[in-house]
Amino acid sequence: MAIAWFLCPYKRSPRTDKPARYCAMDDFTSLIEAEGGRWSESEILGDRAIVKVNALPATLTTIAETATFRRIPLAALDDSLSTLTNPQRNAIKNEILDAGYTVAEVNARFPNLANVTLQEVLVFMATRRLKPRYDSGTDTIILDGPIQVCKSIDVVDSET
Repeated sequence: MAIAWFLCPYKRSPRTDKPARYCAMDDFTSLIEAEGGRWSESEILGDRAIVKVNALPATLTTIAETATFRRIPLAALDDSLSTLTNPQRNAIKNEILDAGYTVAEVNARFPNLANVTLQEVLVFMATRRLKPRYDSGTDTIILDGPIQVCKSIDVVDSET
């Protein structure tokens, strides 16, 4: 088995009786579990989740090649981002900004992404999320509620 971390969007559940969202990684649950693998998530800002997957390398490749979400090119939480290229670090920074964190927040916490570990980045991203609500008038799920606590990265890590 191998480990991979992904940033995944949430999707609208096809159920019409109860509007809900689910992590897009769930589309791969049967494939992951068929080989004895597991995954866990922490919802973060931006209608997305940090997801850790423990599965066969071929399955991780299949997920990365067929899904529309980003695989983080590091596996161990203590891996340094210094091992990544500048474009890879910039892609991670852009994901953080796209999720809804401000440039000021990111620059204050990470003056240089090359000097931090994967865990530091993921823990920062899992500092908050917004509570979703359903708007029946527009039939949409909106993320504008109060700030919520995210599942800790340590818990996500231990669950897989």
